[in-house]
Amino acid sequence: MGTILLFDDNSAEAINAEEFAVAIADKAGADLLILNLCKKSGKREANTVLKENAIRAKANGRLTAKVKHIDASAFTEKDICKLVIEKQIWLMVKGIEKKVSHELLTGIDVQTVLNHVACPLLLIPDGYKKRDFENITYAVDMRYCRAAVLKTLTDLAALYNANLMVEHFSAKGLPHLSDSFARDLFEGEIMKKIKHEKVYFNNFKERNLDIAVDVMINDLHADLLALVNHRYHFSELFGSAIKNVLPEHIAVPVIIFPM
Repeated sequence: MGTILLFDDNSAEAINAEEFAVAIADKAGADLLILNLCKKSGKREANTVLKENAIRAKANGRLTAKVKHIDASAFTEKDICKLVIEKQIWLMVKGIEKKVSHELLTGIDVQTVLNHVACPLLLIPDGYKKRDFENITYAVDMRYCRAAVLKTLTDLAALYNANLMVEHFSAKGLPHLSDSFARDLFEGEIMKKIKHEKVYFNNFKERNLDIAVDVMINDLHADLLALVNHRYHFSELFGSAIKNVLPEHIAVPVIIFPM
C-alpha cells in the first residue's frame, strides 16, 4: 500500500486522528505524510521532532514506515489536491468533532479536496479510541456498487481480518430490490470481484437511513462506515458537504470514497 496523508491542525481531534493514522500505517506498512496546517511558528517547528518521537513511541517502536512532515500552513485546497495526486496518496485521514467546541483552525475545505482527488478520506471522531476494525460496513444501492470501493475495503478488511458487510439500501425514488434478486446480484456480480472470505450481505428495507445507520452501528456493531461522495447515502447523512462535525448519530469512523 502507498502513503497515508494526515491533516494536522494541532486540534484535539487531529491528535486523536494522528494516533489512528499511525496504527493503520503500522498495520499496512504504509508511509505517513503529515500536513502541518497551522500557521508557522517557532514553537510549532520545535515541536515537529518531539511529535515524530511521540508518534514512534505510540507505535511501541514497531513503526517502520517513513514519517514526513510538510509545512502546509500556506496551502490552498488546490495545493493539497496537487500534492495528493503527485504523491499518489492511498488514503487521507482527518479528525472531526462530534460537536462544535472551537472555531475551525484552518481555512482548508476538505470537501473541496475530496471532490478533486481519486483517494478516499477517513474521518475519525474526536475521542474515538478503538484502533482496529472488526466490522466494516459499505452502505450502497447494489445497482451502483463500485468495484474500486470494494477493492479498497477488502484490502482493509484483509489487514484486520475484519468482516465486510455490504448493506443494500435502495436510493431515493428507486424501488426496493426483492431479497432473491438482491442476493443473486450480490453473489453473481459482487462476489466475483471480492477476494476475502468474511463478506456478508443484507438487504435493508428501511427507507430512513438515519435509523438504518443506528441499527448498523449499535446492533450490527459496525466500526467503519463506507460511503461514496455525493451519492444518495452520503447526501442523506451529510447533506451537500462534509461539515466540521459528524452527524450526531454517527459515532464511528467514516471512510468516504470519491465519485
